[in-house]
Amino acid sequence: MCHPHDPHALLWDEYKYRHDHIWKKLFQITIGVVVLGAVPYLKPEITQVLKSWILIAPLLGTVLTLITLVLMHFELTLFANIAAAHRHHQEEQGLIRHSKRNYFRYLVMTYVSFLLLVGVANVVVVRVLWLGSIA
Repeated sequence: MCHPHDPHALLWDEYKYRHDHIWKKLFQITIGVVVLGAVPYLKPEITQVLKSWILIAPLLGTVLTLITLVLMHFELTLFANIAAAHRHHQEEQGLIRHSKRNYFRYLVMTYVSFLLLVGVANVVVVRVLWLGSIA
């Protein structure tokens, strides 16, 4: 059992917190973008009443994704430093030999970028196809 003031226990706690935090934010932004992006499709008659105002929901989802992309950069940088220290400690102790390659940052940023592209595409679809047919 680790002492609560053991630097390695604190490092492990920070590692777990940051890792879980990143996953939690990924799930939250995904749900948010999907829900906001689906608003124009839920009740097509609302789109006819609101006209171009219906774009606010998918635009908001797209803006949130862009903000998440920027914030995730900072969060992943912090996590990478913590992960490097944690992995160094594990290797020093002879517990685990880690690969020098770590794709977590790349995969997370690719996923959020893809979510951003889907959000932009949805805004374009709603604007061109739906609102174009109403005008």
